[in-house]
Amino acid sequence: MRVHAPVATTEAPEFSPAADAVLVAHAQHDSRALEPLYNRYFDSVFRFCYYRLGNWQDAEDACGDIFANALTSLGRFQPDDRADSFRCWLFTIARNVVSNRRRDHVRHPLAALAEPESLPDEGRSPEEAAIASESHRVLVALLARVEPEQRDLLELRLVGLNDAQIARVLGRSHDAVRKEQSRTINALRVLVRNHPEYGALHDR
Repeated sequence: MRVHAPVATTEAPEFSPAADAVLVAHAQHDSRALEPLYNRYFDSVFRFCYYRLGNWQDAEDACGDIFANALTSLGRFQPDDRADSFRCWLFTIARNVVSNRRRDHVRHPLAALAEPESLPDEGRSPEEAAIASESHRVLVALLARVEPEQRDLLELRLVGLNDAQIARVLGRSHDAVRKEQSRTINALRVLVRNHPEYGALHDR
């Protein structure tokens, strides 16, 4: 399976909630119709898995499990009146899958697999690709240094979910997520200031 290198973003990917509802309705009657939803959400789900697991192969495997679980459970999915209900439902599945994988790794640690090289991106120069690769490494290192609740929030934010969507995925109130986000941003700023590699990266 070919995947693109995970790219940090705080912007929501382009998608049409109305089209989501149509695609979900089709997929609930014909599993082959899940493919457009898979294509729409694969990149953001893969990035979430990569940030959470820190390993390319684990992220690929988790992605496969997430979409397999979504396909199995899709018949029981009940969309509500909110346009982003499928998106939040999918990332709730993603969070559960990666949390289970992390627990399994703690109980049964394995030697880390070597990370495959990023696929070539024809839109980037070799220098830009190298900086992007280093940015990913530093980002994963920073995520590992914040509190688990803060990391949950950051990882979902990085793949484009907004406050209300994050609250639904985490099962928390919107107000609680907004307050935690403020604390998280302050904690992250301290880490960034004290992280020499990150500072050096921005000087390039």
